[in-house]
Amino acid sequence: MTPVAPAPAPGRPPAREAAPPRPCPARLPDLSGLDLAALRGIDHPVLAEVIEGMVDRVTHPAEILNAFDSGVV
Repeated sequence: MTPVAPAPAPGRPPAREAAPPRPCPARLPDLSGLDLAALRGIDHPVLAEVIEGMVDRVTHPAEILNAFDSGVV
């Protein structure tokens, strides 16, 4: 049986079909010194998807805690 992908959330584009995994030919580059603007300028499909997910989580959070009141005094 082939698994069925879930439907995208309203207002979100459908997920792209994943490419088959490829072995990494060498060590991964150290990107820790780059800011998000520089990372967005790198043309890489996986990096673009990760950054898109990060931006989406920030702009559409699943939980909003800024108005949270636990009732603890």
